Amino acid sequence: MNRSARWWLLSDLHLGVGDEDPRRPGKVLPDFLRREVLQASGPQQHVVFVGDTFELAGLAEDESLARLESILARHPETQSALEGCAARGVQLHFVCGNHDVELARPSVAARLASLLSPVEPAQVRVHPWFLHVPGVLLAEHGHQHHALHRIPELLRTAVSGTDELDLPPLAAWHAQPSNSRLSRAGAVARAFLASERAERRVRELAYGELLQAEALRLELGGAAVRDLARLSRFRTVSVLPRTASRMVLAAAGRSIASEEAPAAAGQVARTLEAHGSAVAWYVSGHTHRALEAALEGGATRYVNTGTWCSDVRGRGPDKSDRRTFPYAVVDVGLDGATGGGLQYWRPDAG
Repeated sequence: MNRSARWWLLSDLHLGVGDEDPRRPGKVLPDFLRREVLQASGPQQHVVFVGDTFELAGLAEDESLARLESILARHPETQSALEGCAARGVQLHFVCGNHDVELARPSVAARLASLLSPVEPAQVRVHPWFLHVPGVLLAEHGHQHHALHRIPELLRTAVSGTDELDLPPLAAWHAQPSNSRLSRAGAVARAFLASERAERRVRELAYGELLQAEALRLELGGAAVRDLARLSRFRTVSVLPRTASRMVLAAAGRSIASEEAPAAAGQVARTLEAHGSAVAWYVSGHTHRALEAALEGGATRYVNTGTWCSDVRGRGPDKSDRRTFPYAVVDVGLDGATGGGLQYWRPDAG
């Protein structure tokens, strides 16, 4: 394909201030960027990190800035490779996930851009919710469709981070690990109530203004963005039995996790199509299960970019081989046609 653009998408590196992960994503990523991205020919190149790139969540502004700098200092080869990409004209995109939601803070996003592309900060873009390329792809981390991780008022993070936002239920459980189980259960119960209240606020005028501003940024209609925001709404009455079932099965060493495209992927694709904004690809991460599948009832294909950390949960080759790393490629032809899909990279290949 004679292409006008190539998009590389990967997710869930979970880079932190330590480097204990056996897969060493912070060591592998620089080689991938240099050997694959920078060696590829073509006009426009984009690298998209589809969330949970960093361990950066639930912090105050100063703490977020300090943590981001510490993480990049701990992974100097990664920072150098990303700087090299930006300097060569590769556009870097960071979609926020539940583990790095603080990237959405304006000050943190600006610091990331200044660290990775000091000469041309616009080469680094942070997307608090979606990355949308009209007619081509929509990428989001995916935690908004997982009730225990969902942040109903997500766009407020692009104003002031998680300040004054209540923790999602699962984050509330893990927030104070030294507390008693009873105390942590109480925190989860309060988080459930807070999520219900937040879902009501999403329908109010103040949040509607944030949605309208996001619609302009995404190049999507306001009605489409409002409908997307209402998908996977938090409802205690459905969350409780589903969560209880998962806990019982997990205790028995079983899982009800599907190896098929999630229902939310089809809902997103159908919502876009209904508003005349269909895309060829819908990409997410979050589940740590690398997967490519056709979505029923339309032409959109779904890709989950899996994870580069050791917590692999899918059935792909990366499950048994820690030297195999999933990513997606989407090529856009001169005529607007797209091609690509899920691929796996090995540092020792070639």
